[in-house]
Amino acid sequence: MRGDGSRILRGANLGKPRRLAKNQIYFYSKSRSWDKQLAGLQSTPPAAAVLPEGISWSSIPKSVAIVRVSDVNQAIWRLANWNWRQVRPQVAAVTGSAGKSTTTSMVTSILKRSRRVVHTQGNLNTFTYLPSYLLRLSPGDEFLMLEMGMKSFNNIARQCRVVRPEVGAVTNVGEAHAGQLGGVHRVVKAKQELIDGLRPGATLYLNADCLRSKQLSTRRFRGSVYTFGIRNSADIQGSNIQYSTNGVSFDVMTEGKRGRFFIPTWGDHNVLNALAAIGIARALGIGFHQIRDGLAKVKLPRMRLQRIRGSHGRTLINDAWNANPSAMKAGLSVLRYLSSKRPGIAVLGDMMELGGYTRAGHREVGRFAARMNLHQLITYGQKAREIGRTALAAGMDPHRVRHFSNREALLRHLLSTPSGSVIYFKASRKQKFEKIVNSLAHGSR
Repeated sequence: MRGDGSRILRGANLGKPRRLAKNQIYFYSKSRSWDKQLAGLQSTPPAAAVLPEGISWSSIPKSVAIVRVSDVNQAIWRLANWNWRQVRPQVAAVTGSAGKSTTTSMVTSILKRSRRVVHTQGNLNTFTYLPSYLLRLSPGDEFLMLEMGMKSFNNIARQCRVVRPEVGAVTNVGEAHAGQLGGVHRVVKAKQELIDGLRPGATLYLNADCLRSKQLSTRRFRGSVYTFGIRNSADIQGSNIQYSTNGVSFDVMTEGKRGRFFIPTWGDHNVLNALAAIGIARALGIGFHQIRDGLAKVKLPRMRLQRIRGSHGRTLINDAWNANPSAMKAGLSVLRYLSSKRPGIAVLGDMMELGGYTRAGHREVGRFAARMNLHQLITYGQKAREIGRTALAAGMDPHRVRHFSNREALLRHLLSTPSGSVIYFKASRKQKFEKIVNSLAHGSR
């Protein structure tokens, strides 16, 4: 060890040498080259650096205190847990197969109107990233708003064991990650971890319109359970949904009161996300006026029904952050509303991580697409071909169904679509549909 132990630290840097500051403690990252980390430490010396055994500190400026540890990750967790204990904010957590990021953004927008909140950012929502949020907490922070994702069992459970949320919501239980977990029934089991991980006396919100959510068990849960829904009767009831060019307005009936709300995005599925956000905010003691204001001004994550201006009056809807059958059908419903009297074109790609449900899931979307009165259904990718085939079998006009396996050919075709078209994009992340959208937005390939 080297340095002055009395220096005050203002932040922790977890292996990001480009974001170094002089009042930070820097933690070595085994996923980055040591040369790049050393260059960062030399150009912007932090207050301290935590290094594993075997890494030389001789080239690090002498102003930097050195802490040598046997396990850097363990050291990060020790500091994160210590910082967590100093602040102890109220914790709300959201999980679900779709809508986690949107709901988290909505709640964060509501809370930020008058309170200090630390929240999940950039879809970094698994156990690995939890220390970074605990380390961002500082005195005066009142809320920790966490989006809890998973790609394996026990991930949500491990997060809950650390922070023990007092408010939780499951947006829905769908097909996402069914392939990795071994079936949709096992997705239910993974989402159950949030319910089982809430602290005694917590408040839980469940989707009354989601069939698979009914498989979640609250038998052992010791707290208050509320529902949100549109089609089915719920404690937080949405109704009278009306579309506009900028978003949707809807009525909410809850706690014996009725109010009108607006969100700057579209779709019944996003109204459901907003209903969950309203519930979470109420459980955290936020008033309806602030909730209405926060929802109306929410900045939603990129590539979730993101509207982009294309050439020749076309509107591009980039919804390609990820995809599963439920989310894809929800997006197609939005396209039907937005296109109205304009040509509506759906560009749908492969849906990954569905496992044994892959073929059935793509067929499910194809049957749904056939009923959407699309100007064109365009598929791209080997798995997505099944969407078009099924749509044709369901009676869709063959002249309106196209398949592409070449990106350049797809772009050429999209540039020839009618002026004023509304073109909707949805696929799993691996297909990088944002590159196609960006090419169209710039009017070139």
